[in-house]
Amino acid sequence: MKKSLALAFALGLAAPMAALAQSAPLDLSQEHFEQLDVDKNGRISEVEYRQFMDGAFTKLDADGNGRLSPSETASVLTAEQFAIVDSDKNGELSRTEFLDQVMRDFRRADDDSDGHLQYP
Repeated sequence: MKKSLALAFALGLAAPMAALAQSAPLDLSQEHFEQLDVDKNGRISEVEYRQFMDGAFTKLDADGNGRLSPSETASVLTAEQFAIVDSDKNGELSRTEFLDQVMRDFRRADDDSDGHLQYP
């Protein structure tokens, strides 16, 4: 479950939510992949992913207070997933908590540890 949080965030903002299993090839549609692949080189780099996810945080932060509440993430996270990402257990996700988690998930999905995700 923790492994699929980052990609679930991305898909929740880019298109309808999808459940992804990182142990199998990424279950991204070509359209989703192309949206994340900003430089169109056929791979999603850590930089591209971090930039996308930073923008995702901003889009989710409906009240603009720099923190995400459970209600702001309800469309992309279950209560259990929210609790996992909320590392300081204060009931909110800071930008740091959010980005730390999604980048850990990116590295888990990067099967060959080359800093890129490739379309299956």
